[in-house]
Amino acid sequence: MARNEALRAELLALAEHPADPLGAERLWSILDDYEAWPGRKLVGDDGERAAWLVAQLADTDLQRRALEHLEAAVDCGDADPSHFACLLDRVRMAEGRPQVFGSQFVAAGDGAVTPWPIEDPFGVDERRRRVGLEPLAAQARRMHAERNAHPVAD
Repeated sequence: MARNEALRAELLALAEHPADPLGAERLWSILDDYEAWPGRKLVGDDGERAAWLVAQLADTDLQRRALEHLEAAVDCGDADPSHFACLLDRVRMAEGRPQVFGSQFVAAGDGAVTPWPIEDPFGVDERRRRVGLEPLAAQARRMHAERNAHPVAD
């Protein structure tokens, strides 16, 4: 598959406002058109990351669909494994299931944040290491610092 600079530029523009429903619609169309994740070979590292940002903030139906394609792209070395890990956790959280990689945090009600429940919490840091995520404690410290720097009403 040849590199598509126009698609890369379009994805980068969509990622500037990743929660915009028009971006989600366009990502759905891209998945229809290519029947594959817009990966590194097609749109470069930054284009692949842009598509992931749009998927992260899309509705659960698009997230599930993107997840299948993203998993295949990761298996081929065409996408960042941490993107699959975060999207998988987001989908599982939306379904009310425990997450696998501990990437999704929720407000704890006392101004703190805490990870959504994690399946097999004792093995989480090894799973995170395998996909290129920092240890859970490091992410928790960063999330806490970010929340305290920019408080949000619960």
